[in-house]
Amino acid sequence: MSNSIDRITFLYNARKTLMNQLDLLSYDTTPYAEFDSNEIDAMYAKNQLDMLLTHKTNEKKIYIKFYLSAKQIRPANLDDIIEDLYSIDNVLTKDDTLIIITDDEPNDTIISKLKYLFDHDGIFVIIHNIRRLQYNILERNDVPEHIILNDQEIEEMKKTYNITHLMQLPEISRFDPCALVICMRPGQVCLIKRSSATAMFYNYYRICV
Repeated sequence: MSNSIDRITFLYNARKTLMNQLDLLSYDTTPYAEFDSNEIDAMYAKNQLDMLLTHKTNEKKIYIKFYLSAKQIRPANLDDIIEDLYSIDNVLTKDDTLIIITDDEPNDTIISKLKYLFDHDGIFVIIHNIRRLQYNILERNDVPEHIILNDQEIEEMKKTYNITHLMQLPEISRFDPCALVICMRPGQVCLIKRSSATAMFYNYYRICV
């Protein structure tokens, strides 16, 4: 099998996985739901793989950028993408999410850059290695369901478990594979539903850092 066919297969699987995951998060995936490998091939050749999705209820957006011109994205490249989307074209606001697909895992320099962007500029960026998107982690039986809580659900949880401060909760990294999939931001709280051998479910809560 040629490298070109391998690449198109990777892209097809990655887009399909992303659409399945973001559909579960209530984003409107309709404009991108139906596509085949030939269409992916044509879009790849024309550098037209990027996608813009809108949430069905809160109107927040997710922009998916395929950065495949180099194995690693550099801080300067990331700055250029952000300037285009947030400042020049005004496609995204700080309430929105930027997802970048790359050929490799982000290195320590890029991870530090992502933390800085959120902590200092309020810009939330997720980087996915395209290999990680060849399957949907949410469909694995050994991966518990992760649900981000809204403000009301957090208050109910605090009352139920006598939590006075959210930092009393155990932590989950924003770079945890499940946190990445559900687009979890630092400061948010998630409910983890873990099943047992007795077919019962146990609830765990984690705060994102």
